[in-house]
This record gives sequence, structure tokens and C-alpha cells, in this order.
Amino acid sequence: MNEFPIEDIHRMLDGVEDIIADLENKPDTIDVADLGELSLIILEIMGWTSTAYMENRLSINPSLLSKFVKMRGTVRKRDAIRVADRVRSFLKSEDQVSATEPPSATQREPAPPTRASYVAEQWMLVPRTSEAKQRINLVSVLLDSIILQVKGTNVPESEQLLTDLERQQLIAILETALNVLKSPLVETGMLKTAQKTLKEASEKAAKGSLQKGLGKLMDAGADRITELLVRWFM
Repeated sequence: MNEFPIEDIHRMLDGVEDIIADLENKPDTIDVADLGELSLIILEIMGWTSTAYMENRLSINPSLLSKFVKMRGTVRKRDAIRVADRVRSFLKSEDQVSATEPPSATQREPAPPTRASYVAEQWMLVPRTSEAKQRINLVSVLLDSIILQVKGTNVPESEQLLTDLERQQLIAILETALNVLKSPLVETGMLKTAQKTLKEASEKAAKGSLQKGLGKLMDAGADRITELLVRWFM
């Protein structure tokens, strides 16, 4: 069974078609940060994880794919076109699977989400000021600390502030937000999703007893992201 909803496949396909058309006007050497939309589509396909290139579902050279996953480095235009074309081929194959799958009783009940999702809004240039860099560094440190604590928690399952699925999704969202923050361009929809997810998690922590410290850290992270968005990206 195809794991992507048909509407998501079509949305990503439309995005890749636009990217391929835009690539014709790019220089021979391209900063991967200028291909942020392609990076986000790749991350969505790979399940929103910063180690996605290890699985390499797209059959793309790992060292090349890792540049898009991490949103850093430069690529030759012909390599960027190959990557985009491979993504398009993968999505078309997924679309064909969806079109040929017969309806079944097991498909009538929607499966619980296995990946984080968000609505992309716009890419904006990061201001080249020391204050902006300091604020971004602060948010990055907070997110990195939250990820480490969520991954390394030894609190009994019954006392966890999040379910296992929620923890996986939170880590995926925050790791993607970290990659975005390292880029010269910031995708505002991704940051808003990270802010909302952190705020919801901190509210759950406030109702427990063993993870209030982590909850306060999440609350601080959400507040700092809000300040970042309001100050420079809204």
C-alpha cells in the first residue's frame, strides 16, 4: 500500500515541476540554500529526519543527497536537475500505486500519522545582523537540548509527557527546524509548526510531575521562536 496520501503526492509533484522549470535559469553552481523547496520535499519523502540520506529511498548518491537534507553546500546545476528528476520519478511511481490500489476494508480506516507534517508558507532571508545571529543561535541551542533530552529520557512510559509517536514527530520537526535555521533562508511555516508543537508539549508537561523541567525548556523554546518570527519574519 502507498504510504503517501494522494493529495500530498500531487502537491509535491506540482512543487517539483516548478522547481525543475526554475532550475533552467539557475547558474552552473548553486547554493543548496537556494533550493529550499526541493530540500523540504525530499525531507517529507524521507520522513522528516536529518539522517534520511542513510536510507536513501530515492536512489540518489548519499553525499549529494545529504547536502539537500542538511540544506548546506553547493551543487552543480546538472546534479540538482538529476536530483529533482529522481524525486519526480519517485513521486510519479507513488501516484501510479495509488491509482491502481483496489479499495479494501483495511484502507477505509485512516492509519495514524507516522511522520510530521506542516504547511509551507514562504522562504525569507535571514538578516545579516549580530542580533539576528545571536537569537538564531539561542533557538538552535534550545532545540538541540530539547532533542537530546527527549531522546535520552529514562522516565517510565506511564509518566512520559508524550506518546512514543509524539516523541518521534517532535524530534523530526525540531531536527528539520534546526536544519532550516542553519540556512541563509528561513521557511516560516516550519518554524511556526515547531513553535506550536513545543507549546503543546509544554502544556502536557505542566500536567505531569516528572518532566516539568523539560516542559519549561520546551516553553522557552516556543517563546524564543515566537520572538524570532515576530522580530524578523512576520
